[in-house]
Parts: sequence; structure tokens; C-alpha cells
Amino acid sequence: MKNKSLLFPGVFVMCLTACSSGVRHNIEEYILETNYSDNYRILQLTDVHLSDKDNYQTHFDFMDLTIKESNPDMIVVTGDIFTFASRTTAKRFFKFLDGYGKPWTVTFGNHDEQCYFSVDWMTDVLNNYGSNCLFKDIQDDDIQGNANFAINLMQGGKVFEQLIIMDSNRYSFSEMGYDYFKKNQIEWYERLVDYTTGKNEGNVVPSLMFYHIPLPEINNVWDDAKAGKDDARLIVGEKGEKSCNPDYNSGFFDVIKAKRSTTGMYFGHDHINNFIVTYKVDDTYSIDFGYGIKATDRVYYEDAMLGGRVIVLKNDHSVEYQDYYHTYKEVK
Repeated sequence: MKNKSLLFPGVFVMCLTACSSGVRHNIEEYILETNYSDNYRILQLTDVHLSDKDNYQTHFDFMDLTIKESNPDMIVVTGDIFTFASRTTAKRFFKFLDGYGKPWTVTFGNHDEQCYFSVDWMTDVLNNYGSNCLFKDIQDDDIQGNANFAINLMQGGKVFEQLIIMDSNRYSFSEMGYDYFKKNQIEWYERLVDYTTGKNEGNVVPSLMFYHIPLPEINNVWDDAKAGKDDARLIVGEKGEKSCNPDYNSGFFDVIKAKRSTTGMYFGHDHINNFIVTYKVDDTYSIDFGYGIKATDRVYYEDAMLGGRVIVLKNDHSVEYQDYYHTYKEVK
């Protein structure tokens, strides 16, 4: 089940949400695979906001600084890829990413529907891109959004770690705010973790999750970390603006905690927040809430907070964060 919006740049004409039940697909249909290597480097880029009016090459040259310096094994773009962009702009960006010869993937943000194409069109392009693109959306399914799938990092024929890509949707017109994960998406997450656990002889496989709009709990973990409480600790970064999370809490974080698979959640949306806070669920399980670093100077930004972040996934499933910052003076 997909979001259906009729939008023209600068004007909201109508927004409808498809309410058909869709087709229930087997969970294994949503899973892709690639090989894990020691100290696997995942570069998160976020809030690119490419537009037709931009000088593409300047932005590509700027992102190239981060990509080449960080030397990733995979690139993940966590939404708001485009704003007021044409199909030509979208294809140019995908070709740019594909040119590095590394696995890459994306999820969508609230602004990705405000273009001269539909999110469904972009989904179809990515589904059939081939080459180094790892993307899978089943367009007739019963799951909200256009990017809900998993990438299994394989080692010795087994799943070492699972990367869960999810679509946090766009806007909630009933709540008059940003959208949230729907009940069918939360159920899909549960099915995915249960299926992967079953395939791993009943042992939960650790996972990292990538999406765009932060969960409402982001405010609690930040406040607890700043107050020095035992359940939260600031790892890196700063808060430069109010977190623009959904007003409605769908209860997804409670499910994530109960499943005990996801140890890191990485998102964007708020351009001058780049902090990571680790939240202690109990003595043996914690979850990192992590804002990415804005990838370009499109829309609003801070000069000192542009670049990207690498999540280094180690052989013991722990992670290390490496931040890369650049300025446009380097490419202009």
C-alpha cells in the first residue's frame, strides 16, 4: 500500500492516501544480500535536496570530497534526496552514486514527493536500476510507503548483520504534521526480525535501521543525555534546532525494544542536528539514535555541518562513528 499524492511544485493540490489492503507478500521477498567485510564502512548521506535549478556538478564535486575521503563499502542516502527536481535530475544523481562502484541504496523523505515526478516513478527506476543499486520495493503490497526492505550482510553463508531500510512517509494531514510509521509497517518489521531469527537457529540477528524522520523518542533521549541520566549518553555531535518529529507516537520504539535486534537507528530531516545519543534499554541492550550530517548546502544549513558520517560496523557487531566535514570553498 503506497502513499499517493498529487503535488505540483509550490502548490498542494490534493493529497490522498491509498487505503486498499494490497497483497501480503512473503517476508523473504523484501530481502537483498551483499557481502560483509571486516570493519564494514557505511557512509550515510542525507538531505541532499537536489533541484533542477542547481549546478549539479558543484554539488557532485562537494559530495565527492566526502565519498572519496571516507572510502565507504556502502552508501546509504536517508531521504529528502530531491526538491522540485525533474526525472533528468534524479537520473543524474543515481548515475553519480552508481559511478563509485560500491553498493548504494536510498530511502525517501517528506520532500521527495515535491518534484516533477511521483515517488512511484522513482521507486520503479530504483527497482530496475541494477548495477550497484540495492533497492527493493514491492509496489502492490500491503505495506505503507515506498521503501521498506532489508539488506543482509552475509559472511560464510550466514547473515552477519541486517540493514533495515524503511520509509517514514511524508506528511500526516490528519495530524497536521510530519508522518509516522504505520501499523502495517511496524508489523512488517516484526515479521522481518522473526523470520531472520528463525533462519539463524533462533538467535536474533543484530540490525541497523535507516529512515528519514526521527521517532518522537528522539526528544526524550536527548533530554536524558543532557541531564546526565543513566539511560542515555551523548556520543557525538550537537543539537542546533528543534527535532521535527511526528506529533503522533505509533509505538514503534516499544516494538523495536521488545525485538532486541536493532542497535542503531540513523535518520536525517533536521539539517543542523548531527548528534548521536545511545539509549540504554537494560544492562545488555542499547540503541543508538543518530542524526546524519547534511550532504549539501541546499535549503537551510550550517557551514560547519556539511559532509557525511561513516558507521563502521566491526566484527563484534559494535560500531564506531567517523565524521567527515567539508566546505563549498573547496569546490568553488
